[in-house]
Amino acid sequence: MPSFFPDEFLQEVIDRNDIVDVVSHYVKLKRSGSTMKGLCPFHNEKTPSFNVSADKQLFYCFGCAKGGTVINFVMQIENLDFTESVKYLAEKVGLDIPENSSQSSISTEARQLIYKINAESGRFFYSNLFGEKGVKAMEYIQKRQIFQNTVNKFGLGYSLEGNLLIEFLREKGYTDEQIVASGMAGKNDNGNLYDRFRNRLMFPIIDVRKNVIGFGGRVMDDSMPKYLNSPETAAFSKSYNLFGLNFAKASKEDFFILVEGYMDVIALHQNGITNAVATLGTALTLEQARIIKRMKPEVVISYDSDEAGQKATRRAIELLADESLNVRVLTMAGSKDPDEYIKNNGVGAFKELISNSKVQIEYKIAKLKEKYDLSITQDKVNYINEIASEFANIKSPVEREIYANKIASETGVSAESILREVERLNLIKQKKHQISEFRGQPSVRAVKGNNLEKIRLYQAEKILLNIFCFNNEIAVELLKELSTEYFSEGLHRQLFDNIYAIRQKGMQPDAKLIVSQMPQSAEVAEILYDDKNIDNPQLGAKQAVDIIKNYQRKLKLFETLANSEVTQSDKLEEINELLGK
Repeated sequence: MPSFFPDEFLQEVIDRNDIVDVVSHYVKLKRSGSTMKGLCPFHNEKTPSFNVSADKQLFYCFGCAKGGTVINFVMQIENLDFTESVKYLAEKVGLDIPENSSQSSISTEARQLIYKINAESGRFFYSNLFGEKGVKAMEYIQKRQIFQNTVNKFGLGYSLEGNLLIEFLREKGYTDEQIVASGMAGKNDNGNLYDRFRNRLMFPIIDVRKNVIGFGGRVMDDSMPKYLNSPETAAFSKSYNLFGLNFAKASKEDFFILVEGYMDVIALHQNGITNAVATLGTALTLEQARIIKRMKPEVVISYDSDEAGQKATRRAIELLADESLNVRVLTMAGSKDPDEYIKNNGVGAFKELISNSKVQIEYKIAKLKEKYDLSITQDKVNYINEIASEFANIKSPVEREIYANKIASETGVSAESILREVERLNLIKQKKHQISEFRGQPSVRAVKGNNLEKIRLYQAEKILLNIFCFNNEIAVELLKELSTEYFSEGLHRQLFDNIYAIRQKGMQPDAKLIVSQMPQSAEVAEILYDDKNIDNPQLGAKQAVDIIKNYQRKLKLFETLANSEVTQSDKLEEINELLGK
């Protein structure tokens, strides 16, 4: 990994941010032998395959192959680049950034520039509210009953007609290329720039580090599109952020309220419900579900009551439940969304709805009841079948039985019959999973010959690299015997060269530093993390060296046989020499 930080500084950042402590803020870890294990935060799984080593200060997931140091973990979990991750961890433990490392990576520079352009744009939009041209926007804000302190808190603004923002940013010294890259302007077919946002109420989208990463713009009439968001930029991705999260993360409540629109978030915060967040004009994404999971254990979904909102609710339930979040659903009778409900009924009534919100399975049961007429036999059969399908996703046998008894009392179908249907569906699901896993395995024919031999070679190289890095006694012997040609070109050879250079100086290699400095951090972490549970490293190293030498001899043998320029007698002599070895 290219770095603008001195090795000593990186070393201190890693040493002072214990990986177990950092990871534990995001993942529930349990001790398993000499390592800590938990459910991977980077992919869906039910059996823990995410491992953290306190000794090596490395993490590795055997399920999705992500791994590295505490720096790499923060990069992936917080969606930061390398430089930002180092700075984040340094600030966390009170370390000053070295002066000679002020140079940032290209991606960090691009991101920081966009933050500045966005901040300037936000100030421009805000100032527009208070001039003559902002009267229309201020009237709309008052009509929606948004108070001035809320306007200030969220930094609301107004985008004027024309290309006034482009002119403003040019005056601030930004080039056309930079303005387009920020997403604040587009470019037409003639190459001319135009303001992306025109005649809209503007909502700055602010991340948890208080950077303005983008904007949402809402029309104040019936024109379309109703909402327009910033495009994807180096600083902004709709999938990785939530509106209002910068405020909601500080809420003392142990759950988030997930709503659809910016106005809903603003209405709830204005009324003291400060744990509300919204997606950014798209359906909830897996990345957003994981962001929520890192901060709160529970979500109350309060989407619009129309058909589109209810469809989005069902999808959000599945995504959030798959991430092991507790999910409840709030139902608003007689109102389209939280903003309208509070205006009609008051904030106290909405808080009562939160308290009475249904857990996800009860919400699903209620929706299925609306779908079927239980006085009709076929409807009752369909209802039970769909209920059983939902119950199959409930992990707790106790919870499953409680709901089965409840449905039994309502339908007259025994709880035993319902639970047998659930077991049947789970068996089908298990068989499908086994079949898909089997289909994913390479055939016996596919791993025969060279493929199988290469697998053995790569495993031998990995074992040797691990031992060479961590076992000082064996490393002394390996230094005399090994050379760069022993390893396959690419990552293995690069890693060997790094460790070899350190060993030659008589120093102990630091796995953490090596992983942090190599671009393929996950692959390097896997090699240095996984010692293959070898009981006898001396024997393991000898066997690995033998496998590598034998493979190289075979390659040499084939090369000799294929060489048309060498005489038969010379070939035989060389082959005998190779076989003798």
